[in-house]
Amino acid sequence: MIPQFLTDGWQLFLEGGPIMYMLGAVACILYASAISALIHVNQGNLNEKEQEKWEQFIAQPDLAKGRLGEALSYALHGPKLSIKTVNRRFDEIKIIALSGIDRRLLVLNTLVAAAPLAGLLGTVMGMLAMFSGLSHGKGPAGMQRVADGMQEALITTQTGLTIALPGLFIALIIQAKRNRIHAALVRLESLILTSRFHRTDQNQPQ
Repeated sequence: MIPQFLTDGWQLFLEGGPIMYMLGAVACILYASAISALIHVNQGNLNEKEQEKWEQFIAQPDLAKGRLGEALSYALHGPKLSIKTVNRRFDEIKIIALSGIDRRLLVLNTLVAAAPLAGLLGTVMGMLAMFSGLSHGKGPAGMQRVADGMQEALITTQTGLTIALPGLFIALIIQAKRNRIHAALVRLESLILTSRFHRTDQNQPQ
């Protein structure tokens, strides 16, 4: 037996008109993208959880594991390191580490913006249905068209906003995690420069 809330939800979906199918597709793509972005941004250890071990990892990059180890191995590779070389390599690391997150955020933010716009399209279509009902006069058929149009306009608007708001909060969480990764890389670069190079070396022209 189908639960009553599923039956009511399906009936509400049908009453929202054809735009509900568009909103359903947007919702599926949006939350699939959000889950993928959350998984991607939580992978690896480019964060400040092991900050107390960073000096040890800088002295012995082989001890670091995961993405942190890969970043340190690349940034500190070679017998003749210079400040300019470390800066250039960290710029490359930041691009590689953050570009994937930025692409996912772009898709997610686009879908978050698309959901209420699709709901607004449903509102316009519902309003047109209402005007069509009014043009048929005040009989039962005309009033039913007005009621159906108003229902479609309200349901699609509500659905679009309901889809967009959780997606917006997820995008903010991903953006905050992205900023923490960037901050960790900046601090790691600064620690390498202060621990591997003397102040007199930093004052020399590059």
